[in-house]
Amino acid sequence: MMPVAVPPDRYDEIRRKWIARHQYIFTFQKRRAEILAQQIRDRDQILTGARVDTADDDVIHPWYMRPPKTPYGMAEWVILMAAGVLAPMGWPAGKAVSKMVTQLIPDELRSYPIAALLWASAGVGAPLPLLLWLTGPGDSLLSAAAAPWMVAQIPAALLTAGLYGIAEGWLAVDGARDWWPMRPPPQVDDIDFGFVQPDDLTGPGIFPTRREHPPGDPTPKRRT
Repeated sequence: MMPVAVPPDRYDEIRRKWIARHQYIFTFQKRRAEILAQQIRDRDQILTGARVDTADDDVIHPWYMRPPKTPYGMAEWVILMAAGVLAPMGWPAGKAVSKMVTQLIPDELRSYPIAALLWASAGVGAPLPLLLWLTGPGDSLLSAAAAPWMVAQIPAALLTAGLYGIAEGWLAVDGARDWWPMRPPPQVDDIDFGFVQPDDLTGPGIFPTRREHPPGDPTPKRRT
């Protein structure tokens, strides 16, 4: 039996705890916490060889596979269906951006750049109303509504990527509020100060090795 491929540890335990404490009424957040817990158990099983309880592998089904029979389920459906109508292209694009950024952690990034993505969404979306006002309305009501809706998918993708970072629990990891949390360079134990050779720290000797006042030139031999 081939072992199951387990993704690398990307602060899974810290994120799982944050998601579990902030899931509130949202079942899709509980599902995220269960998936992270499953990855943690699989990783521990590979490292230690211990057998985990199979009952812990049960994960809640995705939201589109759960009928909205409860008020919580109905609230989830309203939120997610509204997001699907408002950002049908921005949502999948933002999710793809979120996955690409996550792949950079922890090798190149030390955390998820939530602040950078949210501010980028605001920066891209702020001038769009002015741009649409300068271009003028369309010939019909459909074109007048479709143009802003299509243009809004760009900031919606960045906004979705930032919201995915919050939903995945990256606020619990240091650096998520930075603009671009680069991984610090590795520490270097040996520091080169540029000296060619070490300084001679040998102290003076106890016994004199030479005269303080050397004698003058020897007297030349007299010629006979």
